[in-house]
Amino acid sequence: MKDLTIVILFFAEIALIVAILLIFLARIRFLNQVSALSKKRLNTLKKKDLPLFYSTADIRSEVTAKFLHRPPKKEIVLSRIAYKNPAYAAKFLERAVKKEPQNIKLLLLDAEISQILHHQNRFSHIMEQIRLPRFLSKNIKAQYLRLNASNELFQTDMLTASKDVSKALKIYQKLNFSYEEAECYWTLAQIYRISGVFDVAFTMLKEAKKIYKDLKINAKIAETEAYFGLNEIGRENYQTASEYLTKASKICIKYNLHNTLADIENWQGLIAFLTKHKKEAEKMFTNALNKTQNLPTKTFAAEMLTRIYMQNQNFNKAMEYNNLALTYAKKQQHRPAIFENLYLKAEIYYTQKQYDECRKVLTALIKEKTPPSAIYYPANAYTLLGLVEFKQNNTDMARTLFKQALDLEHAANRLKGAALDYNNLAEVSRLTGNLPETEKYLHLALKYAEEIEDEELQNYLKSKLS
Repeated sequence: MKDLTIVILFFAEIALIVAILLIFLARIRFLNQVSALSKKRLNTLKKKDLPLFYSTADIRSEVTAKFLHRPPKKEIVLSRIAYKNPAYAAKFLERAVKKEPQNIKLLLLDAEISQILHHQNRFSHIMEQIRLPRFLSKNIKAQYLRLNASNELFQTDMLTASKDVSKALKIYQKLNFSYEEAECYWTLAQIYRISGVFDVAFTMLKEAKKIYKDLKINAKIAETEAYFGLNEIGRENYQTASEYLTKASKICIKYNLHNTLADIENWQGLIAFLTKHKKEAEKMFTNALNKTQNLPTKTFAAEMLTRIYMQNQNFNKAMEYNNLALTYAKKQQHRPAIFENLYLKAEIYYTQKQYDECRKVLTALIKEKTPPSAIYYPANAYTLLGLVEFKQNNTDMARTLFKQALDLEHAANRLKGAALDYNNLAEVSRLTGNLPETEKYLHLALKYAEEIEDEELQNYLKSKLS
């Protein structure tokens, strides 16, 4: 009996060793298949232009399904389509989400594709609808945090965005998801760049670029190189910015990355515009407009051409490009761009003394709730509407509007805007013959101009006081 027990234990140990060996070999086979599929997908992305999609978690899920001889789930099939064509995948995703509105993986994939395609309204709407279950995998949690950080960035909640994407980054580093790690660094770079912390933004971009280079994704390398340039534009280092953008454009030309190149030409145009080289700026924005079908790129190019033609006092051309920018912005349902371009339209009308048309646009803008990410600021609409009323001698209405603008400027601590509104109030007081009030408002305007060290505005106000 004792000998039989020994034999049974011996064979049990052998069976356990064999089982462990089979599990070990199966794991090696699984990892080899994951590595092979990852390389295949990355090789495809090497030649692709933006927008592009990649998901390490989906590759692992796809291999798992094959390994277990199971049909892949719906989100994996749609993810596979998104590798080839994100815009094509978006159509199927919309239908799939309607059928399964509680499927977290589908919702996150839909959000990811919407963000890649700049469908900002859809992206924000999806992120706001997601309710995470109590128990979920680390990669899903990281994906949610990374995407939610992008949504918070759009809503200008920089602190929460930074916290969320930093948490996602730590998870991805533990999971060894390189591409997603780079995307986290890239998002952090945007947060710090927009917040004006340019040194940290530079460091984050360097980390992202290092990973994109290891993965050999040319469009992302070019995009990151271009963002080094955008970072320098924020610092007003235009020569350095131009060098980065030239380097990025060479990568795009080498690999036929037309969409990425169009974005770069927009930023090259911006440098030319800011440095008063309007002919060069016009050329770059026109190139960008004609080179791509990417709506955000076309919107920005058309908006900047509007500004150039306004400065050149070619108001017919300015209105033509303004209408084009509005058409592109409305197709995307991109409210910040719609608001900004409607305000530009009002400025064109005002400059041409078409005050009734200007009033209609501004009144409609004031009634709308301004999106938090808008460049356009509502105080500007009150100020311009006040100027319209002032030009038409409606002094009481003009005074009320300037005061409303001033309240908004004070609330946002926009001192230059406050100085200009005090100057406008001084003009109303002067027109109505109230000289003591005129002098009071001019002194307040001068105080703010001195605080922001705007010498040109100071000299202008002093000349009115003398």
